[in-house]
Amino acid sequence: MSGYGVVIPAFNASTTIAETLRSVAAQTVRAELVVIVDDGSTDDLASAIVGADLPVKLLRQDNAGPGSATTRGIAALSTPFVATLDADDLWLPTKIEAQLAYLERSPQ
Repeated sequence: MSGYGVVIPAFNASTTIAETLRSVAAQTVRAELVVIVDDGSTDDLASAIVGADLPVKLLRQDNAGPGSATTRGIAALSTPFVATLDADDLWLPTKIEAQLAYLERSPQ
């Protein structure tokens, strides 16, 4: 299976980001890199991601909205596939495995 990276735009998400990261870490296919883009948060997002069982890169920018944060995160990845999720979303453990398998069966 091909590798993938994850982009998470985050604004004042210190109360939800750890659980979101646990759902990414629980994937049956591990992410090569998770890029979290702090979109001008005023909370302590950096402390909330410490201890994540993932390769994480934290980028910071002045508040410009989730679209801008997502675009910046995508630009920081070099993986063939990119998955995005919000800082308060959760994935089922086989989400990425199922999506990559579908892409391999139907590359068009």
